[in-house]
Formats: sequence, structure tokens, C-alpha cells
Amino acid sequence: MRLAVLQYCLIALCCACSFAGAAELSWSGFRGLGDSHSTEPNLPLTWSDTQNVAWKKDLPGAGQSSPVVWKDLIFVTSVGGDNKEKLQVTCLKVDSGDIVWAKEFPNSKPEKATEYISRAAPTPVVDADRVYAFFESGDILTLNHKGETVWTRSLAADYGPFKGNHGLGSSLAQTDDAIIVLADHDGPSYLLSLDKATGKTVWKKDRESRVSWSSPIVTTGPEGPEILVSSNGVVQSMAAKTGDLLWEVTALKGNTVASPSVTEQGVVVGSSQPGDNLLIRRGGKGNVTGTHIAWRAEGVSSSFGSPVVNGGRAFFVSKAKVLFAVDMEKGTTLWNHRLPDSTWASPIAVGDRIYFFCNDGTTIVIKSANEYDQLAENKLTVDDKIYGVAVTHGGFVIRNGSRLTFVQEKPAAK
Repeated sequence: MRLAVLQYCLIALCCACSFAGAAELSWSGFRGLGDSHSTEPNLPLTWSDTQNVAWKKDLPGAGQSSPVVWKDLIFVTSVGGDNKEKLQVTCLKVDSGDIVWAKEFPNSKPEKATEYISRAAPTPVVDADRVYAFFESGDILTLNHKGETVWTRSLAADYGPFKGNHGLGSSLAQTDDAIIVLADHDGPSYLLSLDKATGKTVWKKDRESRVSWSSPIVTTGPEGPEILVSSNGVVQSMAAKTGDLLWEVTALKGNTVASPSVTEQGVVVGSSQPGDNLLIRRGGKGNVTGTHIAWRAEGVSSSFGSPVVNGGRAFFVSKAKVLFAVDMEKGTTLWNHRLPDSTWASPIAVGDRIYFFCNDGTTIVIKSANEYDQLAENKLTVDDKIYGVAVTHGGFVIRNGSRLTFVQEKPAAK
């Protein structure tokens, strides 16, 4: 038993360090290191339009991606023009919000910008050398921290255009030396590994066509680095070096948007289908549907934001803006509470606090507990949804369409 617990703890530790240099980064990709957890000290509990706002900055274009951070630099993607003909990558300073550089590239597959089709939805990844930006057009733009282009690539030109009524929303993931792209859509779908230095294909695994907007995450399992994907009917684990399938759970419904969360207990899956929000024990080979599902949370559903695990509880937010707390051991619902609005941004856990960033600009902060325990309700005036958040330098970088807002605890006046 002690050995098993130790193994789980080691896996959890590895999850927090997905690639070399992780100790230096602030928030390197979608949901940070893929688990929506932060160890940042002194994060603000309360803020408003006039309290604890360090700066606000309008961006050159609009977008739905989350900002990412490396040390003192923030990177964010946007699109511009009536037909999204401009692909934009902007670099800002954390301390001031000043724009260091803003680069613009032509969209290889422009289409009309509407509320119903993704707008710069995939979140980029950043490492010590470069930022890697992916757009729903299939364009990948790689720049160094000075804004110089390293390489570009059009996946639409190489493998065909993306097909779907609402565009593409899957964010990038990364290993030490590769970026991982999930392209699940109505056309030929695939999982792809690209060399970070050159953009060349390391491996490509064709997949059954399935429309999904969930994002892959890179973690560490018993056999080394793994890629975990929860996507329209299936949850799969693949070897990061080869893309070969390790295990899968099938016959699911509604798991098309929320990304999985990995803990020492296993893989938590979010789904819009009640009964398919569940915990999968890690390990096994091949199809483990009948052997490795630890529990299903009955009556619980998950919308756009991914589930987060904290303090022995899993938290899900439904499309109807209901927040559910589920016991990680038994899968039973401990409580539910209706939020002011639903959430597109994934919640963030810090210590025993969890921050829920609602679409209307409200952030609800709760304590992870067996009863609903609200610590704060914060409101920002917004003209679009809150799409994503990065945690860095004792604050939150909040993405609201064409604006970034940095909220940070201000020292009390003497």
C-alpha cells in the first residue's frame, strides 16, 4: 500500500513538471502545466474595477485563447479583420502591461469572424526559447522571445482544411522537444508531434473523425511521458515519444470541450452528459472501459471550463452555471451551488482556494470544503466573456476578448 501511495505521489509530482525548465516558468500553456493549479504566493482574494487592478491593456485584435507567461513576459494570440485575415501574436511586460512587440501574419484560410466560430481559440505554449502559436486556420507561428520568426507551418496545406460548424479550439501541449497538436474535426482527424526547433513532423497518428474542442495534456505515467486526450466519446493515453496508444476508455458522451485533469487518484473527465463525468484509474493496457472507471458522478455535468481537483474534491461547472463538488474517493456529490454565470475559462486552484471566472466578469472564490464556503465575489466590467486566465507574479492575467487585465494585491497605504 505504501509503495502504491508513493508511486501516485511521484506521478503527481511529475504532472507538475511536464518538461525541463518548468521551475523557471510562470504559466507556460493552457491551464498552466495542464492541471489549473498554482503555487503563487499572495494572490489577491478581492478585486474590482477600482481595487487591486495593476493595469489594463487593449490588444490589437480579439481572441478566445488564454495568455501564457515566461518569467517577465506575457504572450497572447488574437485575430483581426472582418474575415480574421490577420493572425496576431503580442508580447507584453508583466509589471506594466506595456507591449514589447506585436507581430502580424496573414491567415492562410480566412473566414468571416462571427460569434459562432472560434477566434484565436487555441492557447499557445511558451518555453525558455520560443512561443508557439496555433490558430484555427491551421497556421502555426513560432517566434523567439524577441519576436523574430523561427518557423511557420500550415497544417491545412499539409493535411487538409479543418471542418466544423464552430471552428477549432484545441490548445497546444508540449514536451521537452516537441509540441503536440490535436486536430479532431469533421475531416481527417489526427494527433501530431512537431519538433520544436524545426517544425518538422516527429510523428502523426490518424484518428477517427470526431468534432471536439478539448485540449491534450502532457503528463508522466509509469512508462514515461504520456499524452492524455478526452475527446468526443473516448479518453486515451498515448506515449509522447511515439504516439502509440497505451490505454483508452470508450462509449462516452458529451466530453467534447472540457480537458481532463490528472491527480494521484487518476484522470478526472468532464462531460456535458450526466453520468459521464468520471474518474479513471491510470494504468492498464488497451481498452480499460470495463476495469478502470473508479466512479461516475451521477447528475453532474461540465460545460466549457475543465474540472479542477483540490483537497480531495473534484469541481465541475455546468452550462446552467451550477457548480458541483464531488468527493474524489466515492464520486458522490457533496454539494451544488448556482454561480452568477457559467464559465468558459477553467477554474484555478491555489492552496485551499478555488477561483471561478464567470463569463459576466464575476469571479467567485471558494474554499475547498465539504460544504459551500464562499470567500469572495469580485466583479470586473467586461464587454465580452472571460476566456482564459494566467497566474504569475502574485496576480491573475485575465483575458476578456480584446483586453488583458492584471489583478494583483496592492500593499496597504501607510
